[in-house]
Amino acid sequence: MRKALSVGFVLLLVLGLVGYLMFNKDHRNISEEKADFSITADELFAAYEADEKASDTKFLDKVINVSGKIVETKKNKDGLHTGVLEAKDAMIGGISVTMAKDKNQALTKGQTVNLKCRCTGKLMDVVLVNCSMQ
Repeated sequence: MRKALSVGFVLLLVLGLVGYLMFNKDHRNISEEKADFSITADELFAAYEADEKASDTKFLDKVINVSGKIVETKKNKDGLHTGVLEAKDAMIGGISVTMAKDKNQALTKGQTVNLKCRCTGKLMDVVLVNCSMQ
């Protein structure tokens, strides 16, 4: 009985340490990574509209340079600047972008931007996070 408790305690300790290390591991610095793709907001949105599954295979969790015109801006609950890049085929929305914490530059409606971001797929909009101005 005592041996089983000791093994259980050690196992619990190891799992706790692994969880702590995973939670606190360094996050990717997208601004320093080489972009996998350079694309316009129109092209990215059209690719997702045509075939979401194929687009996820191609773009999901990849670093993308995307260019387009800001049509909406705000700050999220964490104080990060967010915006929507215009996509001509989008009924509403388009490409949703959120700036990185360390590169949290303000976005201006009507501004044409070139951003480096990580793609997280499509909900209603194509979602890009950890963005930085290029």
